[in-house]
Amino acid sequence: MDDPKSFGKVGVFLGGRSRERRISLRSGRAVYQALKAAGVDVVRIDTANGFRRCFTRRPLDLAFIALHGAGGEDGVIQKFFARKKIPYVGSDSRASALAFNKGSAKRLFRRSKILTAPCDILTRQNWKRVIGKWTPPYVIKPLQEGSSFGIFFIEGRESPAKRIVAALKQYPRLLIEKKIEGREFTVGILGNRALPVIELRPKRRFYDFKAKYTKGFTDYLVPAPISRALAHRLQAVALRAHRRLGMRDLSRVDFKVDPAGRPYVLEINSIPGFTEMSLLPKAARQAGVGFTELCLTLLRMARQRANKKN
Repeated sequence: MDDPKSFGKVGVFLGGRSRERRISLRSGRAVYQALKAAGVDVVRIDTANGFRRCFTRRPLDLAFIALHGAGGEDGVIQKFFARKKIPYVGSDSRASALAFNKGSAKRLFRRSKILTAPCDILTRQNWKRVIGKWTPPYVIKPLQEGSSFGIFFIEGRESPAKRIVAALKQYPRLLIEKKIEGREFTVGILGNRALPVIELRPKRRFYDFKAKYTKGFTDYLVPAPISRALAHRLQAVALRAHRRLGMRDLSRVDFKVDPAGRPYVLEINSIPGFTEMSLLPKAARQAGVGFTELCLTLLRMARQRANKKN
């Protein structure tokens, strides 16, 4: 068992400026409280005013990134830590940026023969031409956003023009993707292993922000009530997606499984939530890893990587 003080000074980075700030504060607070209770010398650092101002205080030995969305999952803060030579939990800047850009991730999945829904990129210049090739049902979502912000569905004969124009005023590029009908699952990755599969059954039209972060709006089945063969297949595909993007330490891979039993990767999250409702901690708990041990395990991975470098 590690001496908690052996980690040195640990900074939990949270908050930030993205639309996911409120969720990031919740994730970061939960990680901070767990590490503090375990005896780790830990401090909370809100990056809302930028990264540079975070380092006017005592130097850090390790960083735990609980920043969701832009600034945290897009590789920006990882580059900053690399320049500062501060070891951190999670994927490096390149893998983070790949995962955060849904178009880039899906291109890599297709090249790797990982099943994912057909898609196109919409811009202000090309959307009229591209949309003419698509027949509903399909999904339109921001290319780089999390927590289901900005997602909408086109199901029938209604014209998508107004909604696309409005979305492109907010986001420079959108992803249009075939809607996959079926059951929804997620697989967390911890280190080199896939955690138990979770099935999500939202009580809303889809697993939107309210379904994700409001108690009672989604049923979580842990472990998922599926065959052992399907569970193993989902875990294997999740691990493959994680490795193909060059990710490390942790991630969460989201799936839709169609009626024929084919698992489609929807997306991969480099910094999954650490709130009381978050999926990675639920899966870890099912695997016998409690929340505090999960946080400590991730710190050990970052420290071990730093020791190998040195």
